[in-house]
Amino acid sequence: MPQPSRPSVLLAVAVATCLAAACGEPSPRTAADSQAAHVAEVIAAGGTVDSILPMAEQLRRFRVGLDSVDTLRHAAPDRESLVRRFLTALSTSDTATLNALTLDRAEFAYLYYPTSAMSQPPYEAPPQLLWGQIMTSSNESLPKALARLAGTSVSLAQLRCPDSATVEGKNRLHQQCALRLRAGSTTLPDGRWFGTILEREGRFKFIGYANAL
Repeated sequence: MPQPSRPSVLLAVAVATCLAAACGEPSPRTAADSQAAHVAEVIAAGGTVDSILPMAEQLRRFRVGLDSVDTLRHAAPDRESLVRRFLTALSTSDTATLNALTLDRAEFAYLYYPTSAMSQPPYEAPPQLLWGQIMTSSNESLPKALARLAGTSVSLAQLRCPDSATVEGKNRLHQQCALRLRAGSTTLPDGRWFGTILEREGRFKFIGYANAL
């Protein structure tokens, strides 16, 4: 029986390899550096990263039960549209939309992981480890955003992302984007409300909801 494409990001995720490591958005370090540090933390905490099986075999096993995909589904046509959908979903507590705006397991397996820096030497981190990290980070961070904005009417005053994006194959990664929001006549302090935005062939989704709230 095929497995579900993703668990809800608001449910607890039992990922043995992720343990209790901090899985938040990196600050000055690159995403690859942050994920590499996470792998080291897993091993130090007594977890295991199976380096015996080749990455190709680990990815094949991770994909079992998943439908192959060649494009981002439920994606936005640009970064600003994606962020506006995100804010509307937060303000209305629309968890179905919030789930749809992030990578699902199949998109991760077929579109993101194969060209990710973390799937390549010298890291070669297994897909289940990185997927567990993303899901755990989202589970910890999204409730904070909901607590701040649920039931509040907000508008986007400014979206700021670094000028340069990290290129991995067909993917462009927009990291450390910050928002300035307005609630009525009040301007909220700038903040990072989500994780990396993935751009692929003119379509945009969040990789996860790690935030700095």
